[in-house]
Amino acid sequence: MKRIAIVLSLLALASLAPATGYRENANMIGPLVGFGYHDLMLGGQFEHGFHKNIGGGALVGWSGESYDYYYGDVSYSFIVLGGQANWHFMPADKVDPFAGLVLGYELVSGSWHWAPGYDNWHGASTSNSRIVLGISAGCNYFFNPRTSGTCRIGYPYYLSLGVSFAI
Repeated sequence: MKRIAIVLSLLALASLAPATGYRENANMIGPLVGFGYHDLMLGGQFEHGFHKNIGGGALVGWSGESYDYYYGDVSYSFIVLGGQANWHFMPADKVDPFAGLVLGYELVSGSWHWAPGYDNWHGASTSNSRIVLGISAGCNYFFNPRTSGTCRIGYPYYLSLGVSFAI
């Protein structure tokens, strides 16, 4: 309980610091957690401020699961690597809404193995890849000049939350 109080106090103090919001020539990087192609998706993002309202960078994401049934097991993984271009509508001190395009390369793989006694118990696997163009929108909230919270919807994360740090 004491640790929670300390963390909340530090976050409150950090939010009192003057935030400068989205900036030209700034670099922000951080992790994202959200719901993506199938289930929970983990990844990250990087964005560079090219202009007062225009930023660009990279997105990565991974999602995977494994199911164990009485007749065998099934697993899959989904990886996306992409570039992003975002328009920051009204860069302000704390709140920074944005919308943009993502050009992504998806790598999907899956495998299944049958339990002994079932047909083809040795199993099989498959993989596929494709290039995808998607849209995204979200908002950054700057706690201080070097730290922001991020919420985004669209591709490749249907809904994600994260934190970004200036580098």
